[in-house]
Amino acid sequence: MKSAIVLCGFVFLALGVPTASRQSDEMAVQISEVSKLDYLVGEWITESVVVRTDVKAPGKLSYRKILGGSYILCQFKGEMPGRQFWEAYAMITYDPAAGHYRSYAFFGGAAPARYVGEWTDENTATFTNLDTRPDGSKDRINYTRMPDGAVFQLNEAKDEQGNWQPTLRTTYSPAK
Repeated sequence: MKSAIVLCGFVFLALGVPTASRQSDEMAVQISEVSKLDYLVGEWITESVVVRTDVKAPGKLSYRKILGGSYILCQFKGEMPGRQFWEAYAMITYDPAAGHYRSYAFFGGAAPARYVGEWTDENTATFTNLDTRPDGSKDRINYTRMPDGAVFQLNEAKDEQGNWQPTLRTTYSPAK
């Protein structure tokens, strides 16, 4: 019986079946990497500017850690001229096996947008959409930690030449 248990354990390890220890290690990495995004956590007042039209759109934004710190939940609600509602929810986590962040954003009844994220410099995390937009372009969102503790968000889309062009600029100020 003892040899059967040892043999089963060896087979599980050889097949890459996660052990409790490996799952614990991955969870620690996940939580550690998510903690690097702590500069987003809090309640924010936002001011967005649509680059193409210079239209300003105010909003409220909340980032909070959930599920033991392994995810960040984002809740946004704003006022965009010409839109019935401007609201979004997102979940951000780190995938240790893939070696990058994952984000799932929900905008109304559409399928969630799926993003992968990485650090592009010591203060900026960039999340690139895995899917193409309805017009066939790609988009990404850059979150930059500012020296004063505020956050600057830059949304971009790829143009026909493959260059990233700004579409939305958003400043986050702490809610009082």
